[in-house]
Amino acid sequence: MTTPAVAIFLAKPGAEEKLEALFRSVIATTLKEEGCISYQLNRDLDQPRRFVWTEEWASRALLDKHAAAPHIQAILSEIPELVESAEVIPLRKIDGGVV
Repeated sequence: MTTPAVAIFLAKPGAEEKLEALFRSVIATTLKEEGCISYQLNRDLDQPRRFVWTEEWASRALLDKHAAAPHIQAILSEIPELVESAEVIPLRKIDGGVV
């Protein structure tokens, strides 16, 4: 079974565009990573400071490998100055989704 994940970041006021650019900078590289099934950046329509990643990985081990990847570690060092709060939630798929 695959491992979905959701990551939610609330940008500090005024940091929204810089955070979005930072997040966009890792998408192409991440989509080429082993085990990446989907990796999508979303922005809340009602709370535009909130960014939500929806991801799916072939396994928890490959999700963990992604989190330790150099391009992710590089942006994680910049995130504290741009973000009020962050939460990463690995999930267990129960049913549904793309077949």
